[in-house]
Amino acid sequence: MSLKSTRNQINALRRKFAFPLAVLRLRRLSEEFCHDWHTALTNNKPLPEPHPFILRIAKEVMPLNTFMELHHYLNRHRDNKTTPEPLAIAVTLFPNHANTGLLPSLFAGELTPRPQPARNDNPHPFGIKPRPRYLRHSRAINPYSRAIARRPRPTPTP
Repeated sequence: MSLKSTRNQINALRRKFAFPLAVLRLRRLSEEFCHDWHTALTNNKPLPEPHPFILRIAKEVMPLNTFMELHHYLNRHRDNKTTPEPLAIAVTLFPNHANTGLLPSLFAGELTPRPQPARNDNPHPFGIKPRPRYLRHSRAINPYSRAIARRPRPTPTP
C-alpha cells in the first residue's frame, strides 16, 4: 500500500464522517451554552449573548448560512425567559436534516467527557531524575570526587 493510497483513504473517511463529527461538535457547544443559559436564568443573572456563541459555532463546527435563524431562535427564548434546547439549536442550524434520523440519534445518550490534559504531579517526569550540579569550588566537598577518594592511607604507628 503506497502513501498516496493511504492518504486517499484518509480523505475519504474525512468526507464520509464530516457531518456526524460536525453535529457532535455542535452538540457539545450547544449543551454547554444551554447549561450556561439555564444557570443564568435560575440565578437571575444576565443571559449569555448569542453572537459569541454563533461565532464559536462558525469557527469550531462549520460555517453555515442559517445563523440568522439561530439568532432569532435564541432571541425568542430570551424574550420568553425560557431555556433553549440543544437539539432545537441543531434543527435550527441544519433544517434539511431535521426529518432524518441522524440528528436525534446523535443527540441521544450521553457524551463521553472531553479528555482533560493529564496532570503530572511527579516532579521527575518520565522517571528521569536530574543529576545534581556542583559548582567548581565545591568539587572537593563532593564525597564522590576523585580527590577525596584518593586520600593517602594513614601509616600504621608501631
